[in-house]
Amino acid sequence: MKTSCVLAVVTSILLALGAIPANASGADRTWVSGTTGVDTGTCPITAPCASFSFALSQTAANGEIDCLTPGDFGPVTINKAVSIICDGVSNGGIQDTSSTPIIINAPSGAMVYLSGLDLSGVGTGLYGVAVNTGSTVYINRCTIRSFLHNGVLVNSTTNPTRVIIKDSIIVNNAGGGVLVTSQGTGGAINAAIILNSLIDANGSLGVSGSGLDGTVAIALEQTTVSGSPTGLNLINGATAELIGPSNTIAGAINGTTTSVPFK
Repeated sequence: MKTSCVLAVVTSILLALGAIPANASGADRTWVSGTTGVDTGTCPITAPCASFSFALSQTAANGEIDCLTPGDFGPVTINKAVSIICDGVSNGGIQDTSSTPIIINAPSGAMVYLSGLDLSGVGTGLYGVAVNTGSTVYINRCTIRSFLHNGVLVNSTTNPTRVIIKDSIIVNNAGGGVLVTSQGTGGAINAAIILNSLIDANGSLGVSGSGLDGTVAIALEQTTVSGSPTGLNLINGATAELIGPSNTIAGAINGTTTSVPFK
């Protein structure tokens, strides 16, 4: 009799648990809003969250966070494959005056996709996007401006890491526009491909690469680098490919470059 009662209770619990949607891995899509968002729940479109960080905690690996309305969605450290998309939403982004609004610490093999973001450091934030680990990072249709150091820093210890910057504006960052380095990476390969973008008025260096402890490669296509005394600075074995007669690089070019025709 006791055994029957215990089995009945266990069966009831299991049935109840089975009726509850599993959320251990998160939702495939979550939403944020600067007007109605609250950092509770699971961030569905009917009850969006207020920050990228909370929404990320509710989003499954390889899922997507979408901006429902404009807003300042706070800094976020990305630790999984994910997309953050604010296309079509004016001023969907992050203002960070003291740190780095987007830090990417994703695992090997992970893809991170950022699109339509407006990142501002107001002159005192550190970096716009810092890529520490992860395999592929897309920065698409983003504006990254007014940071104390670089708009984009690629210094990943994951081997290899590619960062693709497309249709973006990287301006007025005191340290430089884009820095790709391998310092302290244990021989990792870091590459940046910059397509159809404007990199302007970024301190003394527009785009720079340093292969100090690994391999660094940069490619530019249909990109303007202007407003810095040195447009392209390549040291410690870093190299760059200039694809087609499509780039405008104002200022000095230091280091090894190769001209590659359109295919």
